[in-house]
Amino acid sequence: MVKPLAVAILLAATCAGQAQAQTNVTIYGRVDAGIDYQSNQFNAANNTRGGQWGTGGNSWGTSMFGFKGTEDLGGGLKAIFTLENGFNAGNGQTNGGGSTLWSRRSFVGLSGDFGTVKIGRDLTLPSDIVWGLDPTGQQALSSATLVKGRSWPQTSNQVQYISPSFGGFTAQGAYGFGEVAGATKPKSSSGVALSFVQPAYSLVAMYDVANDNNGQYSTLFTNSKELTIGGTVNIDKLKLYAAYQNLSAPQTVAGPDKANHFWVGANYQLTPALTLIAAAYHVKLNQNVGSANLFMLGTNYSLSKRTLLYASIGTVRNGANTNFQVETGDGTGLTGQNQNAFYTGVSHSF
Repeated sequence: MVKPLAVAILLAATCAGQAQAQTNVTIYGRVDAGIDYQSNQFNAANNTRGGQWGTGGNSWGTSMFGFKGTEDLGGGLKAIFTLENGFNAGNGQTNGGGSTLWSRRSFVGLSGDFGTVKIGRDLTLPSDIVWGLDPTGQQALSSATLVKGRSWPQTSNQVQYISPSFGGFTAQGAYGFGEVAGATKPKSSSGVALSFVQPAYSLVAMYDVANDNNGQYSTLFTNSKELTIGGTVNIDKLKLYAAYQNLSAPQTVAGPDKANHFWVGANYQLTPALTLIAAAYHVKLNQNVGSANLFMLGTNYSLSKRTLLYASIGTVRNGANTNFQVETGDGTGLTGQNQNAFYTGVSHSF
């Protein structure tokens, strides 16, 4: 039986070729793969513990493919669309599972002098905002580690507005419908952000919420309220980063319901091809759970405009009662145990 995903890709590619005369349609993507090592891992299936090697997939950035396009409607108005799916180059599996054709983005919208409106599935507002505040660009060792990927998800049934830039100021707002009869809060999400961008620096403030199935904030790193404030400074070849996050989930039944997370970091362009990365992250949880730290060093080396080599090394230092995994997305770490990680690989964009 022909896989639905393969059929959709073939049809979309065919339509893209036929639509070139009427619209601007682009096929794009990225493939990221490498070698990954993490220390002090626990395998519950056979009750073993130790270091773990693997072919890292999406350690530097998500592997993806997609289609995006615009149509000029006249008078400065354009129709826009994006269809984008993520996958793991190490095993070929899609990120969203078999029932999700476009796991990352599937939206259509309008863009003009008024700004941009998008309707459909997209990355959450925090995903794009925090990406710009993170010196690593939210690699597996990044600001996502000590909040267990809180800023990574996608949101379905979302309406998003992005304003034009007014003297460097840009406003964004998003609302994801829960689609529950008789109620508006269950499964819903929303957020607002204000950015001020200049050639030498940038400042960002964002507030977002994600409700659980009952319309409550019940899980600190999944269904919670989040405030993010941060900025960057450019000094010749050096770029400095700093940000603060406050997370709260007042309806949490057990465990911490508040977290304060902050980080500092830097990128230094040693040569036109070579960029050095350094960052430090700290989180403190309430309910006497304590704190944890993540330290990382990395480097990116561009072989061309589309292909780069990367290497990153880091360590998470858990407190006595915290259990953060050194690489985001790889489950829960061992309580009170430190972990180290290293990954290196190649990323190619097309």
